[in-house]
Amino acid sequence: MKQFLIYLFITILIFGCQPPKPIVKEEPPPPAIKEIIPDMIIKFATIDISKFGKRIELSDIQKFARQLKSDSIDILTMHGITRYPELKTRVDIVEELAKETETRKSFGETINLGGRQSGNSVFSVYPIRSSDNLQFEKIKSTGFEAAMQTIIDCGALNIVVISTHITEKASKDDLESIISSLKQLPETFQSYPIIISGNLNSDKLLDKFSAVDDKSNNGSIPVWFSANGTLKVTSQQAKQSVFGKMTTIVLAIFTKPQP
Repeated sequence: MKQFLIYLFITILIFGCQPPKPIVKEEPPPPAIKEIIPDMIIKFATIDISKFGKRIELSDIQKFARQLKSDSIDILTMHGITRYPELKTRVDIVEELAKETETRKSFGETINLGGRQSGNSVFSVYPIRSSDNLQFEKIKSTGFEAAMQTIIDCGALNIVVISTHITEKASKDDLESIISSLKQLPETFQSYPIIISGNLNSDKLLDKFSAVDDKSNNGSIPVWFSANGTLKVTSQQAKQSVFGKMTTIVLAIFTKPQP
């Protein structure tokens, strides 16, 4: 009995008098970052066909239409179009492309000489609410510069799409006037996101619009979009087509502007 008490006493000394284990306070996990889901995703493409260099045939249009469908393009802007609407022997690219892609279309004429029309177009799988050929003021060049201004109902909201092509002979003063007109668009369409595409390279638009950065420096068509947080570029790509290089951009649309 005595030995048991001694053994019990030693056991208590060894195990019972150990200092208490420190209490580790568990920190709560950081709050989860809420993913902001866009109201809509659209695929936008733009192409300049002014230097195609040969007569456009129906087979060219059909091949291009198949590419647009394969790439699931929602909105296309086309610049530098030449068409002969009154000549039955010539294929009308605006009419035929709209038919082949089953899209709505708008065309803005810049010049018409003897039935030969030049201009810019917008094609859309979504309804076109309105279209207007925006004439630039105080232009002295012979290119009769203008822009096809189209309002498209994308479902989540309406967006304004501008398709333009500026002649290489445009003077510095002409370019300044064109830029001034384009910079007024956010005031004209305050509640609408705006996309501008065309061969107008100018950093002077950046105080009103964000630019799609051509990281590859491969000569893609410049594209600008509203800098108010309603549009975000998620990806971009330059692709070859039967009519030349085409820029495709995936855009997220937000009804509530994002930072």
